[in-house]
Amino acid sequence: MEKRKDNKKNKFKAILSKEKNENLIYKFVSPKPSYRKKYPIFAFNYYLCDSKECSFKNIPSTNHFCIFFNKLKSISSLTWQQIIDNKEFHAHEVSWSIKEIPKDIKKLRNNKKIENLSLFQFKGFSIKEVRVIGLFSHDCVFEIIGLDKDHSIYKE
Repeated sequence: MEKRKDNKKNKFKAILSKEKNENLIYKFVSPKPSYRKKYPIFAFNYYLCDSKECSFKNIPSTNHFCIFFNKLKSISSLTWQQIIDNKEFHAHEVSWSIKEIPKDIKKLRNNKKIENLSLFQFKGFSIKEVRVIGLFSHDCVFEIIGLDKDHSIYKE
């Protein structure tokens, strides 16, 4: 395989590969998402405040709520790549098609502004298996949708 030089205008790298019949085939490899280089900025534009399954109403006490915001504050000093690489946060993308995703979150898929954005989760508490569910907006802001209280959306 031979790599071609990046065209600065093009965000994709073209990789040339030769098959047995020597025909050239181009495959495009997309770069890592741009949010990975950035520090977290949190927003709540799509937060499901009325959801019985996903809202902050599931936080059992004021103390746990404080722990949650302290965790958000502490991870704000790391880039998203550092958060993903650190096993403590269990941070990764989540497919919209997973059947365990609550209906309230699935309804967001109908919103034209966010329909093409990937869901993402990370561990927001050090005490329980609660996961923060959200997505990255087009300007790399992490939009917190809600909480996965028992880590039931993506158990693996």
